Amino acid sequence: MPKGRPLRPQSADLRKLRQQLYQMHVDADDQSLALWPDDRDSIGILSYTRTHHRALPPATYENRRRGEQAGLRLTLIRHLREALDREELSALEDARAGGLTWQAIADLIGVEYPGSASNRLDRLRAAASAPDGRRTPAAGRKALAEEAAAADRERRAQLAIARRYNEVRRVASELLRQVDHLALNEDAEEWLAAAQEILDEETPTPTAQQGLIAYISLAATEIKLFSSTEGIEAARTEEARQALEKARSL
Repeated sequence: MPKGRPLRPQSADLRKLRQQLYQMHVDADDQSLALWPDDRDSIGILSYTRTHHRALPPATYENRRRGEQAGLRLTLIRHLREALDREELSALEDARAGGLTWQAIADLIGVEYPGSASNRLDRLRAAASAPDGRRTPAAGRKALAEEAAAADRERRAQLAIARRYNEVRRVASELLRQVDHLALNEDAEEWLAAAQEILDEETPTPTAQQGLIAYISLAATEIKLFSSTEGIEAARTEEARQALEKARSL
């Protein structure tokens, strides 16, 4: 953490902050409370508490209510600013995706140059990625690159899972076609039945896909153990033997 940078406070309950401000004015017998905004209107409440700041008693040695009220306002403002930063980031990204030029965006957010608008986006990305980090365009571009890299890794992982499942699906289907030529006991039949249920699903979940691998491996192991215990062949045809060996190699 850079020297002098304060610890970032925990996320505040905005509703609680608004209620605390209201209660302070109730306790001070504020005569203008009929004008208090809607309880969900944070901006309106900030405006009211600023305008009616002096409704609270002046500071004394034992009473600092005006200072406490101002502190609550600052906390509320900080968290509203964080929320607005998230909204602005989303709006800027959507504006670019929607075809607005950087110059058009610069005009909308009140800056002179297109590069300033681009830098604004990068700074907001940096803040969203690392709230306690540096809000620089470079940090924002780094965060975007890391996000893209993470998305690419996830995409590759999903492709690998899909390829693996397709391979297991072929092996499982071959083994199930050979059930009449395999040495099966009740456990092997149960594992194969569970595998068949997954194969019958149109779009099995990732958990089900992993389950198919487990069921086929368990069935193959059980067939081998059963045949060894009984002193019989695990597979009675060459096709069944090959299917069983593929299942055991998963």
